[in-house]
Amino acid sequence: MTKNVTSMAINGFLIAVGLLNSLFTSLVSAQEPLVQEQQYLAIFQSDSHAQQIQAIETLIISGPQDIAVYDAIEASLKQSLANTNKQAIDHSSWLAKGLGYSGNEKYRSTLTQIVEGDYHKKLRKYANEGISNISQYAIWNPILHVQTHADLSPRLNAYSNALASNDLVLIRIAAKRIMYEREYSEVILTQLSEQLTQPRLLDDSRLAIDTYAWLAKALASSGNDKFKPVIEDIANNAANKKLRSYAKKYLKTYF
Repeated sequence: MTKNVTSMAINGFLIAVGLLNSLFTSLVSAQEPLVQEQQYLAIFQSDSHAQQIQAIETLIISGPQDIAVYDAIEASLKQSLANTNKQAIDHSSWLAKGLGYSGNEKYRSTLTQIVEGDYHKKLRKYANEGISNISQYAIWNPILHVQTHADLSPRLNAYSNALASNDLVLIRIAAKRIMYEREYSEVILTQLSEQLTQPRLLDDSRLAIDTYAWLAKALASSGNDKFKPVIEDIANNAANKKLRSYAKKYLKTYF
């Protein structure tokens, strides 16, 4: 009974997250990058702070390449700086953080002015994170956006590229986003399974163990019985005790 209640609670939370992002299903799944970029532009040129914040979350892995989208984010950020209430500061902070996903040095000066300016400490914190993101995504974006799967949408192609990369941090981010967005398509679940059955980057480092735990969690959270044996194998045979423990927990939670 306790297991069922816990499972229902977790599934309910994940469904809520999925519904929160449902407004952007057509946006992030668009087959044509031009359509995707036009939809992003419409959102960041609008007055809907809630939609802008949700859209920024989708930029973490599968953001557009069109600089016009990030120009719109920058313009919205600059316009938001005049407002200093709690909600406005939260909105501005998301925009500052999201601007860094461009990986474009063009926006460093805007973010630096915020960090060095007389702004709320939360906003300065996230502007500084945006600056760090510029450097990191200058490396990641070429990995994410290369078209390795012509039959996949830009979003799924980006997720696939992230999982196939040699960067544990990027792989972990992808695993988290896959779970939070409930991206349980067969192609993604299969790739998660392959990463777990052929753990090419797994070692005893904290980062590696945490990354593979998130890969297992993302796969298990689908509740797809086809992939249950993969989690069972980790629970029974993984060399690392902590990873075995995580897998056993996921078996109880999701199956």
